[in-house]
Amino acid sequence: MCYRSKHIHIIERHLQQCLNKLSHWADTNGFKFSSSKTVCIHFCRLRKLHPDTQLFLNGAPVPVVEETKFFGVIFDSKLSFLPHIRHLKDKCVKALNLLRVLAHTSWGADQKTLLHLYRSLIRSKLDYGCVVYGSARPSYLRMLDPIQNHALRLCLGAFRTSPYSSLSVEANEPPLNLRRQKLSLQYALRLSSNYQNPAYNVVFNTKFGRIFQKKKNNQIPPLGIRVSSDLHAVGFIKKSIGQSTTIATPPWLLSRPVVDLRLHCSDNSRNF
Repeated sequence: MCYRSKHIHIIERHLQQCLNKLSHWADTNGFKFSSSKTVCIHFCRLRKLHPDTQLFLNGAPVPVVEETKFFGVIFDSKLSFLPHIRHLKDKCVKALNLLRVLAHTSWGADQKTLLHLYRSLIRSKLDYGCVVYGSARPSYLRMLDPIQNHALRLCLGAFRTSPYSSLSVEANEPPLNLRRQKLSLQYALRLSSNYQNPAYNVVFNTKFGRIFQKKKNNQIPPLGIRVSSDLHAVGFIKKSIGQSTTIATPPWLLSRPVVDLRLHCSDNSRNF
């Protein structure tokens, strides 16, 4: 749960009321929220000191942390995503050691197998959550480029002095910034067919667009503003996108179809 306000005491009051309602609902239905797995993080870019919130769950104080992992993505209080990028780089380096072992000159795997391993072990980690952490500064995102450069050199057996652009063409792998741009565009296109998704208004009905246009050098715009130019470049028209619908009747209440299997029971040996 989250709440936004300019005053910390208003945030603290609303969050505590929500915690009390959740705790009462859990007690009524026989559940209990784990206090050790519940944390509080204050997203704020102000440099001046401000007091932390004091929240309580089941009588125990909720700890205030500077960073936390949510669905595999590490969120820090400044939303710089630098801790997540560093953690992601360490994970990819461990997977890169496997390519070093298999890319032996005499008994190692072939180029096709190594590229397949790179896409399944390393590129999949880089792709996960890139729509979220893609809002980090370009200097932070460039920390991940050496991972792909080194992996392609191992897969292709190229020299260290080989230019990265040539390796990308030879391996048919776009640079990471273009791949993040492609995945963000695909996510926006899938989201456009479901206006009931909570993220629909965030991407297609963005606010504060003019403010981010004035602060191009200071603030990084959100996904909706970043992807708007790419959608316009591919000729995206919101009205021409068909809306996906969900069947109101659950699958277990649908009538069972009648299948005629008499043809399967017939003896076809006489026809040959």
